[in-house]
This record gives sequence, structure tokens and C-alpha cells, in this order.
Amino acid sequence: MSRKPRSPAPAWLLEHWPDAVVLTDAAGRIVYVNRAFEAMTGYARAEAIGRTPAMLKSGKQGRAFYRRLWARLRAGKPFRAVFLNRRKSGALFHEEQVIRPLSGPDGRLAGYVSAGRDVSAHMREHRRLEHAATHDPLTALPNRRLYLDRLGQALHAAQRRKERFAVGLLDIDRFKAVNTRYGHAAGDAVLRAVGRRCARRLRAVDTVARFGGDEFALIIAGPVDRTALARVLDALCAGNAREVRYGRRRIAASVSIGAALYPVHGRSAAALLRRADAAMYAAKRAGGKRWALGR
Repeated sequence: MSRKPRSPAPAWLLEHWPDAVVLTDAAGRIVYVNRAFEAMTGYARAEAIGRTPAMLKSGKQGRAFYRRLWARLRAGKPFRAVFLNRRKSGALFHEEQVIRPLSGPDGRLAGYVSAGRDVSAHMREHRRLEHAATHDPLTALPNRRLYLDRLGQALHAAQRRKERFAVGLLDIDRFKAVNTRYGHAAGDAVLRAVGRRCARRLRAVDTVARFGGDEFALIIAGPVDRTALARVLDALCAGNAREVRYGRRRIAASVSIGAALYPVHGRSAAALLRRADAAMYAAKRAGGKRWALGR
């Protein structure tokens, strides 16, 4: 009795290989994909063969990324990276992939082979951990670490462009009394409300961060002058003058803000924060519910 010939071992291995494998000709047209590719992308083999791997492009990675890719491959070297690709369904996914050029018996380029795996879950966890390391868990605002990093970037940009920007420190008036009278959960509600109110009144290019305790820190991106800064600080004080609702209670809340302008009040992060801190305490001594500019 005759038996059906078995597939060569390499082909059998590729079909059962856990990574998505794609083989193309020298022109980049797909000539083979394995089962893992079909499962990962949603494309059947018949839909992929004859097309190019560009069918998976999400449009989220710029030309510089693909220039680096082709520079490596044309030099006969493998290219390793995490691609942000798009499944047949339209859903985005991250694929950790290595692409290698293949040479034929004559030494000429015969095609390319790639092996990749879906690392979307890993990337989500990485982003979660990164967010946790740089954001305050109560308010979801940037924390001190991220704020200082952004302040360093703002200083470099201002030095390069020769423009002004502002730094601010904001403190909640009589916050200890809120915790004493209503409890720490109420104090947390006030902190979250102040964070939201500040974020709503700033532009996307600006920053409000929780610096610690009941203190928030601001970066008002340049170019900014005293008049423009005064408008922003007025809006922040007014927006935070409303009562905060906590259950059936209405908790009075207001803020004191101190601000400093680069380079008028300092040329380093430490100097600007020091001047803003002194101005904030001047505002508090004047009765709160106001802002003051460094001297």
C-alpha cells in the first residue's frame, strides 16, 4: 500500500513554528506565510501571497523608521525592531520582528525572511509600569520626577529659541483644616478636583504636576510674557475658587500660586523653583486666593 509522501522537515517545522514567518522574493512580494502569521494578522495565506508586507503597515511609524530598515537590509544585515502593525480587522498590534536578507547559490539577493511575535500585551504592561513611575496615582497627573524632566526640556528649548516661559508652584489654602474637619478621603477629593481644574485651564503644551502633598507645579510653555502669564494665573485662581462637592458636603477650596519667568527670575530649574516658592508663600501671607510673581 502506497503512502502519501511526508512534507520535508523544514516546511513542517515552519508550519508549526510559534513565530509568524514570512518569506518574500527579492522584490519583496510574499511567497510564503505560516499558520502563526495567519493567526496573528487575520490574513489567510491566499490573501497574503503576491502582496508585500506593507499590507500590515499602520501608518504610525514614520519614514525614518523604514529608512533604517532598508539601510540595514541593503547592507546585508538583519533588522530587529518592534513594529506597530495593523491586523486585517483594522486593530493595531505590536510585533517584535527580525528581518533577514537571503542570498541564493550565486550569492545574489534571493529574498527576505522575517519572524515575528505579537508583543502587544508586553507593550501594554510596559506602558502601565512607565505611567505608574511617572504619574501620581491619586490625581493621574505627572509626578515630581516627570515634572523635573519636562522642566529640563523646557529650559533647553527656551535657551535654544531665546524665549520666555514660566514656572509656577500652587498650594491649596488651609488644606490641613480640610483633612482635620472632613477626613483624608475628603482631602483626596479636593486634591483631585484641583488637579482637574488646573488641567482644564492649561494648554496641551503646558504641564500641571502633583509635586507632593497639597502642592502642584506648573510649566507655562513659551513664548509667554507677563500679560499672558497673568491671564493664565487669574484663570487658575478663579477656576479653583469654587467649592468642591464631596458627598452632600460642599468644601471651600482656593489656591495660592507663585510664579517665576525664565530668564528674568532665573536660568536654572533650581533658581526658578526657588523664586516661585518664595512668591507662593508671599501670596499665602497676603491671604491666599491669589497669585504672586517672583521678584
